[in-house]
Amino acid sequence: MKNKILLTVLTAVILLSSLPLGSHALETPKLKYAPYAAVYNIENDEYCYSQSIDTQTAPAGTVKIMTAILAIEHYADDMNEEITVKESWLKGVTGITAGFKAGERLTAEKVISTLVICSANDSAYILANAISGSTDAFVEKMNDKAKELGMKDTFYVNPTGTDADGMHTSVRDVVTVSKYAATFPKYTEISDSPSVGLDATDYNYQRTLYSRNYFVSNYYNTRYLDKSVFGFNSGMSGNAGWCLSIAGKSSSGLTYIVVVMGAYDPELEEGETLEKFFVSGYEDAELLLNWAYDGFGYFTIIDTSTMVCEVPIKLSSKVDHVIALPEKKIVAFLPLDTDIETAVEKKWTITEKELRAPLSKGEKVGSLTVTINGEEKITVDLVAKNNVDRNGALLILDNTVRFITHPIVVVLGILAIALIGIYVAFMAKYLAKKRQVVKYKDDNKPSRKNLSGK
Repeated sequence: MKNKILLTVLTAVILLSSLPLGSHALETPKLKYAPYAAVYNIENDEYCYSQSIDTQTAPAGTVKIMTAILAIEHYADDMNEEITVKESWLKGVTGITAGFKAGERLTAEKVISTLVICSANDSAYILANAISGSTDAFVEKMNDKAKELGMKDTFYVNPTGTDADGMHTSVRDVVTVSKYAATFPKYTEISDSPSVGLDATDYNYQRTLYSRNYFVSNYYNTRYLDKSVFGFNSGMSGNAGWCLSIAGKSSSGLTYIVVVMGAYDPELEEGETLEKFFVSGYEDAELLLNWAYDGFGYFTIIDTSTMVCEVPIKLSSKVDHVIALPEKKIVAFLPLDTDIETAVEKKWTITEKELRAPLSKGEKVGSLTVTINGEEKITVDLVAKNNVDRNGALLILDNTVRFITHPIVVVLGILAIALIGIYVAFMAKYLAKKRQVVKYKDDNKPSRKNLSGK
């Protein structure tokens, strides 16, 4: 018997522990490799995740985002403008290149495409010199643009992101420049392309170059391909580690920018090997991107058909109150596991304690403020649900009462009563005195007997 009771209790405990709990905060992802990272939602201008986003660090290839922006702005009116490559522009170029040769004539769009898609360093120097006349002048332009965008932790030294003394940025600033890049359709169109084709020239052969963004193309790495990703840049340097700025759109239509910086592959013990195509920066970026896709969405906090309160109304013979509705729907961008019942607080104020007919449907009667997790989100007007007609007899009665009870009328009435009281008191006193005078006269008037001497 005891064993049966014990078994029943244990079963109940197990069942209870398996039940879903109430509201809980979305679990924060734990990055393994990147010390600096962020997830930013474009539509709501909101950081969903941040880790040391204001710490200055080496920028690596994220510098090319700014280089591409300036190039797209410069050639916006004619992306087919020809650029003739000069020998001096290619001197000292190292790292990944598109293999351009001096004397080649290329369209601006092709050079920009190789910069964005292939992360080509020679493309960056070609654009810098073609636009500004020298690399130094172009870098100055980059720093001016950074200041214009409010990038307080950024200083550029070259247009590629190759390690250089004094060059730095931060995750917040990379989010800022990426957010700005997303406003250019040409930029997102190019960065979403898995490859770029180059025609043969007098100096070079026809070839196809593939994206260095492993989320966009699987040419170099087949581990991370993700069709939801459309930008922006991936790069690595000795000082910076892996630095990525990734833009992706979820199935629900929300656009996220994921930035990870300073990621290095783990040190291996003797005999250990990394999994095939493993890249530390991509591991953390993929984790954050999927976390954002799965964890956030829109909640309808209140609809335009939701009754907020009833407001008393006078002068109508049909109703004594009107229903107040929100003028606009209130929608909030929140973690999907948010318990709306406990997270949301609604407060409303009414324009007048008691409304007066007539009242039109949609007419403002107050306001509603919604607070989510203690933070004020939005305030909307409250409007009347229906028309309310006025009753003429009630209007006359109400106007009469309003006139009688008006403060000035009340004061005048009190004064009038006081004056009447004073007048009555005065007249009473006057009449009393007059009677006394008459009586005195009567008492002192000689009688007929006295007058006759008898």
